[in-house]
Amino acid sequence: MANIFEFQQRAKKLTRKKIRNDLYKFIRSLEEELAAYNRATLHDESEDVFGNPIGFYSPMTEILTDGRKKRGEPFDLLDSGDFLDGLFAKVEKDSVFFDTKDSKRKEVLQNLMSENIFGLQEKDIQKVLETRLLPFFTRYFREKLIG
Repeated sequence: MANIFEFQQRAKKLTRKKIRNDLYKFIRSLEEELAAYNRATLHDESEDVFGNPIGFYSPMTEILTDGRKKRGEPFDLLDSGDFLDGLFAKVEKDSVFFDTKDSKRKEVLQNLMSENIFGLQEKDIQKVLETRLLPFFTRYFREKLIG
């Protein structure tokens, strides 16, 4: 356990810049995990970032898929080329940017009911805060201050 003098010396080393850089590195390490949350929201829940539906299959889709996809079922984006597999999250200075590398991005987006499909729903943000960021901060400050 550090004495008060050691604690003060360690605290002086924790500058705003150092904490920001360490946090930035940690959040960058979560890019794939963040993209996975977005993928699950689109595929499993067929919802945009606000919880609204992204679309439903039409009678024509039911015919074209020989009934594999039924009219009125929510989109799962599986048959949209590399849309889901190409989905990524990129941490930049003060934001996280979500998009897809799929060459048919524009065509897929034109068939959706929502433009707000890239990003995290509030419940996923809370999950990341609770399971990743808060434990990071707890561990970080214990290691940096207490030793």
